Amino acid sequence: MEVLISMKAEYLNKGIYFEKGSFMQMPTAQTAGKFVAEFREGDNEKLKLLNRYVEILENKLNKDNEFQIEHTNYGFKLLRPVDQNKDYIELWDEWVVFASGLLNELKQVVGEEG
Repeated sequence: MEVLISMKAEYLNKGIYFEKGSFMQMPTAQTAGKFVAEFREGDNEKLKLLNRYVEILENKLNKDNEFQIEHTNYGFKLLRPVDQNKDYIELWDEWVVFASGLLNELKQVVGEEG
């Protein structure tokens, strides 16, 4: 099992493009940022266990409206909005610790070392 930890956001503007022949786009302001932890499992039997556990996790996290779960064919994505009023780097560090801890817990559920 593996986890991809990232962030995605919506662009406020489409961007400033240079003349033809350029491959660069100027960065633009972003909003509605979300931290993403994408948990992936390639083994079908372990994936079945993971999907059962995700249902339990979903029930726990539904009490906290901050989290959103998206099911995929290979696992799931856990998303959490970025609080614009807090320090981004501190929130990112917390998200990495949270996602890593959840990965270890999920590895134990599917029978891998955690």
